[in-house]
Amino acid sequence: MYRKLCLFLILLFFVNKGITQSDSIYNPRDNFSVSGFPLVFFLPETGLAFGGLGLTVFNIGEEKSWRKSQVQLGVAYTLKKQLLIFAPYELYLKQNWKINGEVGYYRYFYNYYGIGIDSKKDNLEFYDANYPRIISTVSYRATQNWLIGLSYRFDNFEIPNTDSLLTINNLNGISGGVLSTLGVELGYDSRNDIFYPSSGIFGTLKIDNSSNITFSDFEYWSVLLNVSYYTQLAENHILAFNYTSGSQLGNSPFYNYVYLSSGKNARGFDDRRFLDKNINLLQAEYRFPIYKRLRGCAFTSLGTVANSYSELYSNPQKFSYGAGLRFQLSKKQKSHVRADVAHSYEGFQFYVTIGEAF
Repeated sequence: MYRKLCLFLILLFFVNKGITQSDSIYNPRDNFSVSGFPLVFFLPETGLAFGGLGLTVFNIGEEKSWRKSQVQLGVAYTLKKQLLIFAPYELYLKQNWKINGEVGYYRYFYNYYGIGIDSKKDNLEFYDANYPRIISTVSYRATQNWLIGLSYRFDNFEIPNTDSLLTINNLNGISGGVLSTLGVELGYDSRNDIFYPSSGIFGTLKIDNSSNITFSDFEYWSVLLNVSYYTQLAENHILAFNYTSGSQLGNSPFYNYVYLSSGKNARGFDDRRFLDKNINLLQAEYRFPIYKRLRGCAFTSLGTVANSYSELYSNPQKFSYGAGLRFQLSKKQKSHVRADVAHSYEGFQFYVTIGEAF
């Protein structure tokens, strides 16, 4: 816990240094802003690590788009030769088109505790994974709020070595492989702001297929529903809810299973603490102002994973809760640096990143 608290404080220091500098790079005439800050942290698994995070917000073309576009860029390198390069993006073209996804390269490690909601924390082991990633969805705005699109995902996993538990379990994908999926996505978006909404609904239903037709090494179907609802209780006091439900049918690789938790999903447990083919998760947040660009948040979550979808309603539910601070990066854009502390029956977790959990 003390290692993670030190990491949290170090990150906050550098975040604040970066925020002070970011407002000087702002062009109100073009409705364009850039924010960035360095990262430095230390963990036994990574050694000393350093890098940077940045966010660009802009409008595409001479005609004002229906929403502002954003591109993030993050780079981190550790003295144990781990590398993360990631660039998530969300582009809005004129009044009808949206393109979102991620381009990245990862040379990193992941936690593995076993499969299922009953996996034991003491079983923790790590596995290395190297892979390039391309994710892209092109959507057409059919009505004021409804979008329909086509999606593609590509990961080329290389797993150099595995530990004892992974070897014993002999899971599908233990030797790595190409993950290539094609899918359709139905979306609904009535948010009043994409960065920090105070009203509206944002939801997506994704159905993906992976097979030899899509040039993948794995054959399975994936269905994922994600819905968020926002309402304003009083001025700048916001209540937000998020529901996630999904299932994978077929022989998906274990590293593509759904899981609890992450910085966006059931905060309060170790990363990928509970892993399986099906998920149900409900999250809630209360967001409130503190002083000028500083905001606060209290949150909670309840969810589970299971081998079959029907077991989601009989499996144990995992509960967590926490609180955090938000600092608005730019005076005219409600994009935030987010610093959260979360707690579950397994202890505390700390998170520092850009953007809301949902």
